[in-house]
Amino acid sequence: MQYQAFVIEKISFFSWLEELGQEFQLIGPREREGGPAFSRIESIKDLNLDYGLTMMGPQVHLYHPEEQICTIEERGAGFEVSVRQEVPRQVLIGVHSCDLHAILVLDRAFLKAGMEDRNYRLWRENTVVIGLHCPHVCPQCFCASMGTGPFFEPKQGYDFLLTDLGDSYLTETLGNRALKLIAHLNPHLATQDHFDRKSQLGLELLNQFQKSIDTTHLVEILLRNQNHPVWSQTADQRCLNCTNCTKVCPTCFCYNVKDTISFDLTRCERSRYKDSCQELHFAEVHGANFRSTRTARLRQFVTHKLATWVEQFGCFGCIGCGRCMTWCPTKIDLTDMAREIMASEGLYTAGRVKKRAD
Repeated sequence: MQYQAFVIEKISFFSWLEELGQEFQLIGPREREGGPAFSRIESIKDLNLDYGLTMMGPQVHLYHPEEQICTIEERGAGFEVSVRQEVPRQVLIGVHSCDLHAILVLDRAFLKAGMEDRNYRLWRENTVVIGLHCPHVCPQCFCASMGTGPFFEPKQGYDFLLTDLGDSYLTETLGNRALKLIAHLNPHLATQDHFDRKSQLGLELLNQFQKSIDTTHLVEILLRNQNHPVWSQTADQRCLNCTNCTKVCPTCFCYNVKDTISFDLTRCERSRYKDSCQELHFAEVHGANFRSTRTARLRQFVTHKLATWVEQFGCFGCIGCGRCMTWCPTKIDLTDMAREIMASEGLYTAGRVKKRAD
């Protein structure tokens, strides 16, 4: 995919966004009651690109928490099934590196060849993604440990990737769509000096992280400690089974379906809603439940994010954003559980990770 890098003055950038708003729905971070949130931008003045952690990631505008899948209507002697054919065009502005990685994870789940999700594909194709390298590190972030930030360089999944250089943005572009959208701005090509400033900003951020986890042997350690006491202790003493962790996790994609049928039985609306592996009935199959305990459900969440996801998708399911522990009512921290298990194997002691001999 064609890659280019430019420098665009901020005043020109925001004027350009306003122009795009006449053609696209603009979605970006703005201050709401309770904190910043990705929502519709009616005026560029509402946009806040110096935001911290949002409760829900920007992916909710691609994979919606609840969405209609199809309608089924009686037509004569048969039934007609109608599916969504189009969605509004939108621009997703200011997607942080970790959340960009989360979108790439959803791409692997929903755009897999032969198993493509129609609704997700429509939203993805009609969404211009503008990534933004984080301007600062939040206390709960550990994206540097998970390889998803603070300056994630995937070279896929976005149209624009911005780095704040003060009065201007280093603007990296992927694909022809991005080049066409900014062609009339006649932007200057970026120089090595701009990339050096970007590298320096990334190094400064790396020194700000307060939370980290060693992932070197994380997968094998978690998989061979399925009966470690940390699972039952944490589940029994602190887990409320509220499902908040999965609801705010930007890579959780499980959903359930429901049918709403008219009284005369001639029309049915089928929709889906985001489900949670932490919900008691999630694992019920033919009257039996293979995760009937909180311990089993909590272990499933943590091991899926930090271990089995690697075999399933070739990457960790955790992006290191810290949302699950931030919005957990009892502040359950999956990195604490992983560290406790590592400590039991002598790999983590006195606040530092010990290197394995092998």
